[in-house]
Amino acid sequence: MTDARSYTACVSCLSGTEINVFSGDDVTGALEPVQTIRLSRRGECLVRRGLPLAQSPDRQRLYAAVYGDQSGPRKDLVDAYAIDPVTGLLTHMSSTPVMAQLPHIPVDQTGRFLTGASEPSGLVVAYPIGARGHVQPRASASAVPLPGAHQILTDPTNRCAYVPSLSSDVLASLLFDEKTGRFHPEFTARDHSASRGGCRHLASERRSDTLAAWKIDPVSGRMSDRHTVPTPGNPHCFDVTPTGRFVVLSALKGCRIALFDVSEALAAPRHVMDLPTGAEPGWAEIL
Repeated sequence: MTDARSYTACVSCLSGTEINVFSGDDVTGALEPVQTIRLSRRGECLVRRGLPLAQSPDRQRLYAAVYGDQSGPRKDLVDAYAIDPVTGLLTHMSSTPVMAQLPHIPVDQTGRFLTGASEPSGLVVAYPIGARGHVQPRASASAVPLPGAHQILTDPTNRCAYVPSLSSDVLASLLFDEKTGRFHPEFTARDHSASRGGCRHLASERRSDTLAAWKIDPVSGRMSDRHTVPTPGNPHCFDVTPTGRFVVLSALKGCRIALFDVSEALAAPRHVMDLPTGAEPGWAEIL
């Protein structure tokens, strides 16, 4: 967006099968709704599931994973949306079938691959992204088996991918080849979950309803100095605003998003405000 103070927050709502778009002020933290996209005639099986969001590094495209019907003809898809550079409003571009339900679909640091983690299928995978931002229908390589894979994030160097498991308290790291989109099948694992509630989204825990922040060593990637704060019921996802001052977090049980101030590097996140959304907000993405 043209105003350096402004940002756009997109929140997917599972039961309502819709994407809510908010305009935010990165100085005051104020948020207001500006657009709602409804997936008509699709996603009847999305209740409490699906509709993860991700954006391209250049902030020109937004992607949404739409779960199919495992007992019917509807396939799992990834929808691509164009992002208006001034208003932040979304326009649908295309829908691409994918091999599995993908609870997390971030784009790698180069913008050339949409990576995916599938807890139902126990795998991680990467799909090439074309020059115009459309996801290609063939995966870049064979999927890597990883039981309970529920999220995947590449580090700033784009050489490593971190994958927390929903079925255990393990955070795995994979080597990633940004030229081919392949993952190295050998990985190391460390236990980073304190509550034994299942390592879900790297820094939110579903059973204890908390948001956690770590200090990360820029050389080794090791995490330390953990701070935790309470959140609304069942935190599902969060993202950081462009200046790094605020975190926007979605809460499934509260049908709302929560705003936290994280501007103090050595302090715990501070709750600022809540804002209502559509039914069961599952994913939050800052544009």
